[in-house]
Amino acid sequence: MRTGGGLVVMGDPEQKPWTGSFGSFFLCTETGEAVTIRRIRQDTPVPPLGISVQLREVTTDAPGIISARGEPPEFFDPKDSSRHRMEGSYSAFRPGLRVTRHCGRPGAAENGFTELLFVVKVDGGGGVIDRAWIDYTVDGEPTRSYTTAINWVMVLCGTETRGIHDEDSCTGRTDG
Repeated sequence: MRTGGGLVVMGDPEQKPWTGSFGSFFLCTETGEAVTIRRIRQDTPVPPLGISVQLREVTTDAPGIISARGEPPEFFDPKDSSRHRMEGSYSAFRPGLRVTRHCGRPGAAENGFTELLFVVKVDGGGGVIDRAWIDYTVDGEPTRSYTTAINWVMVLCGTETRGIHDEDSCTGRTDG
């Protein structure tokens, strides 16, 4: 499994509570060996109202969802607040998910992809996931247990998030 790192900030809309989704976490195996995901954990220094971990299965040439206001399957366009459906089928993550797709070029029509989404509901205080972990086994063998860190900070702006990771990250930002 592979991950990157960074910071994604989503401005707070006027309507509260609201939901934001963070993705582009493509589930695949580097070695070609099957991986079974046991659980997904998060650290939330500013706790949201709720977090739902979803899967998006895409079989065509389509982009990943870096961040979007809304929740599967409909998201809001930040320019005009219209609703847009992102391609793919959506389901809730359940422990025991088996990953067999070899890491290639995510989104390529011949590969397709399974994308992990963090769907986060917040009130006016906002919310922060500053790290997540994927606990998994290789080939279903408990003795081959590993953890992969997702070092992405996911911020949904609100009164409690200003200055958490960057003094300017939530100052004056709005999102439709």
